[in-house]
Amino acid sequence: MANYIEQLKEGDDQLVVELSFKRVDQFFDPDDPSPVKNRDLTEDSLLAMVAAIIDREPKKPVNYVIRFPASQVTEEVESDLPEAVKTYFIYRCEGARRRLRVLRKRMKYGLIYGLSISTVLIIILVFLYSNITDQVLADIVIGAIVIFCWVALWDPIDIFLHQYLFQKKTIAICTKRIINSTIRVEKADVQPDGMPSEG
Repeated sequence: MANYIEQLKEGDDQLVVELSFKRVDQFFDPDDPSPVKNRDLTEDSLLAMVAAIIDREPKKPVNYVIRFPASQVTEEVESDLPEAVKTYFIYRCEGARRRLRVLRKRMKYGLIYGLSISTVLIIILVFLYSNITDQVLADIVIGAIVIFCWVALWDPIDIFLHQYLFQKKTIAICTKRIINSTIRVEKADVQPDGMPSEG
């Protein structure tokens, strides 16, 4: 069960994302002793902020409203939370860019090696196929070489489809949406949708 309640209000000129938490330590990592402006977010709050906008109109400005029970909102939380969120996503974005560079290199060299191996195997296939008279044996050889070619090219294809595109999407969301969004903290004595307030 999620530790937050999400409400979206989408207008013609902006997207308002309201996220309600019962405690501040559900938004910030409770094991991080740093001051609020330097604290890491929890996985729940990270995913909540990203998931709310990932499929929305990319050019529409985003306004985040982060709600906690009034007893949980200190002056430090109220003033420093927006900066903490943006600092955290800048950090995540830089990490994503570094991973993107590594993935590009892996794809580049993976394609070079994979295509080289595939080329050699295809040359061998053409030579063997022209010299094998047994059709069953020829089919076995063809099947084996096709499998080897697929294995040789699997890593760069897998990286592109399942890692590279995801990292690019992460960077786009971080740089264009969340880092440039408006973020404010609100006190709520009663949480929406029946979520109880604490304190």
